[in-house]
Amino acid sequence: MLAVEIYNKPRTAFKSSGFIVLMSIAYTALFHAHFEKEGVKYFYRKKNSRRFETIEGDYKAWELTKCAEEYLDSKDNPIFRNLELVFKLRNKIEHRFIPEIDSHILGECQAMLINFENMLESHFGPKHSISDLLNIPLQISRGRRRMPLSSEAQEVLDFVRNYRSSVSKKVRDSQKFSFKVFLIPKIGNHRNTSDIAMEFVDFDLASKDQQDNLEKIQTLIKDRQVPVANQGKYKPTSVVAEITNRTGVEFNVSWHTDMWKKYKVRPDSTMLKKEKCITKYCQYDVVHNDYVYTEEWINHLIKKEIIKG
Repeated sequence: MLAVEIYNKPRTAFKSSGFIVLMSIAYTALFHAHFEKEGVKYFYRKKNSRRFETIEGDYKAWELTKCAEEYLDSKDNPIFRNLELVFKLRNKIEHRFIPEIDSHILGECQAMLINFENMLESHFGPKHSISDLLNIPLQISRGRRRMPLSSEAQEVLDFVRNYRSSVSKKVRDSQKFSFKVFLIPKIGNHRNTSDIAMEFVDFDLASKDQQDNLEKIQTLIKDRQVPVANQGKYKPTSVVAEITNRTGVEFNVSWHTDMWKKYKVRPDSTMLKKEKCITKYCQYDVVHNDYVYTEEWINHLIKKEIIKG
């Protein structure tokens, strides 16, 4: 509760620091409570021994990421990746004052809180839920002003971008890894439908009913949507710019040319069959007689040439 209170206070500078530190403590305590309930010994054992390690007379308990690893099925689980990122981020910001990063990691902070609440209620029942005690904070404006970045803030954000790029697209798109929403005005026709000004609605793409509801929302805002050709595709200059933006490493178009040749994602300009591409990464644009590249191509280059390189 204190973590959320710190984050929601208007005059608090560097909200994410206090939130992350306190939520890490709360989440670790929740894991320990669950393990205690299930009779799981959540302590480190001495090497080649059944005896537990101790620190100043107390058993050495599992830290947050170790708890998450033991609790979840896979390290590629979005909840694990969220906790791993937050845990590593906590170590990076613990002794720094960089309020500029608050707006950049809001999605991960919100996902962490929702995941915590879901686990709390799942294992200990609705009577322990904290959802009724928390309200959505009032917003002053429609937009968010981004603060200029210091060199320290840029370093931390580069780490966050690199981490986001290192996880699978499935994890990156999950609301359990980073909570992302559009705020759409809620219109009530009578008093009962207007009582709650704002509320979270769980959305499941597998649900036919929820797909229908989404289509109704899309119909409401249809007049604002304009068909765009090659939406989500990148030209070579945009690929290079996007990689630089995510990683902080600068490249030029000639480097990009070397890359598509190295991975053979498209034919050479001298070849007649220009459409023979690896469509996962690259597609031929007949109208403009050139090539456009995909999000998967950007992720591929970051993973193969920057993170591992």
